[in-house]
Amino acid sequence: MKRIKEYFKGYSGQDKVARFFIETGLSVKDNGVYCNGVQMSPSRIGRYLDIDRRTVVATIETIEENSELRDIFKHLRATAFFKDVASDIDAGLIEIIPTDPHTTGILTGVAKIIADLGISIRQSITEDPEFKEEAKLFVITESPVPMEAVQDIMKIKGVLSVTIY
Repeated sequence: MKRIKEYFKGYSGQDKVARFFIETGLSVKDNGVYCNGVQMSPSRIGRYLDIDRRTVVATIETIEENSELRDIFKHLRATAFFKDVASDIDAGLIEIIPTDPHTTGILTGVAKIIADLGISIRQSITEDPEFKEEAKLFVITESPVPMEAVQDIMKIKGVLSVTIY
């Protein structure tokens, strides 16, 4: 992701657009923006980001003109993220803030604790530390996780805080 940031250095509007594409999984191909194959309007993207649509178009052109960027952005896909609907679907949600987002083993430790409780994991998503200052790990489980699990998760090396919803 550092390589991507380098291409947009000095172009704050294009950087904002490229980050949005990555965070939402919007792909760029054939001079357009797509959400899992559905074409998106540069005008609407611009309105949503509060920038001129020409900046969106310029970002698409920058991506299309560079083979490395083109190869990355053409393969992005949007994924359903159950964080905001976990309670509506009777799932559990654990939010973890690491001391350092590059610490290894946090997800492994959390998965073991959850498995030992006899609960399966439905989804696990981490925010990219290259794009988020306080990157978090979200684990959505088949059923709610008991609050007592917080103490065990806090013992995992690299965990700063845990919230169970």
